[in-house]
Amino acid sequence: MENFFVRELSETRILDYTDGFKEKKVPIEVRIDRFTGRVSRILPFRLKVPEPSHPLQLITEAKKNCPFCPERIETRTPMFPDEIIPGGRLRHGNSVVIPNAFPYCSFCGVTIFAADHYIPMDRITTGILTHALEASLKWFDALYAYDPAITYYSINWNYMPTAGGSLFHPHFQVVAYPEPTTFQRLLINQSAAYERKNGNSFWTDLIGYEKEAEDRYIFSEGDVIFLTSFSPGGIFGEVLALFRNATSLENLENGMWASFLKGLVRILRCFHRLNLDNLNMTLLLSRSGEPGMWVQARIMPRIIIPPWGTSDVNYFEKGHDEKVVVFPPEQLAAEIRVMR
Repeated sequence: MENFFVRELSETRILDYTDGFKEKKVPIEVRIDRFTGRVSRILPFRLKVPEPSHPLQLITEAKKNCPFCPERIETRTPMFPDEIIPGGRLRHGNSVVIPNAFPYCSFCGVTIFAADHYIPMDRITTGILTHALEASLKWFDALYAYDPAITYYSINWNYMPTAGGSLFHPHFQVVAYPEPTTFQRLLINQSAAYERKNGNSFWTDLIGYEKEAEDRYIFSEGDVIFLTSFSPGGIFGEVLALFRNATSLENLENGMWASFLKGLVRILRCFHRLNLDNLNMTLLLSRSGEPGMWVQARIMPRIIIPPWGTSDVNYFEKGHDEKVVVFPPEQLAAEIRVMR
């Protein structure tokens, strides 16, 4: 596994004006994950503690015209054709699935969690998430019945505008397509190649490696394992949730969804304690599965950087496809491990 995880250590020298212009050595660490191709620059000296970033006045004002609130769903949101979803909207428990009014592909939906316009991160429960997850899965089933070529899926979450959410009302973005997205295809291809070469799953070996090393292994809930990524996709790190041996929707073991949601809520509570009250999540799924590939989710905190509300994405991410990380993965794992 060490062959996949590469650290390049270097330093630069500056004359530090805060210390009489004495020479100061600043360490630089570049991490390369050869499995995903990700490159991250671990720069903990750039860490600034985030401030709470949920503007309650704006949230209250936005409620007056929120199309996802129950009194407006019927008149302010689109509907699916009856041949896809009879009645136009899929309802399950407290959740509703509607078409995305601004779609990214042919089958692009929105799962509205509940009637509540705003749910703080530390108030999100497994009960709230269960209905939203089950509604999303029912929508995938309906699409598959409509068109059996639609076999790749993802459940995505932009929690709050700092993470790219356009509305405060909690919702998932659910997407289905006949071919995997770029990152999903990369993971599928890499997983298959590793299994052909080694005779076993990369994800099995990754869990064993991380569990022995302890630095990035967080915990397991049933057969769902949570760890931080060696080379994360976000400035405050990334949590990876792996569904053990589950290669598709069809072979998920009983209880896996409940285990995932229980672990996810624990992650959310830790993020909230750290003032990381915004996040992106992507959960990758397929109907029939691919050799070596496991169902998995990646959860990334998002922040605005004080004092000016600067974005956490800069030219390295956008122009060089490399991630700047100020919260080392090992530190994030340690913070989450102590939460109960």
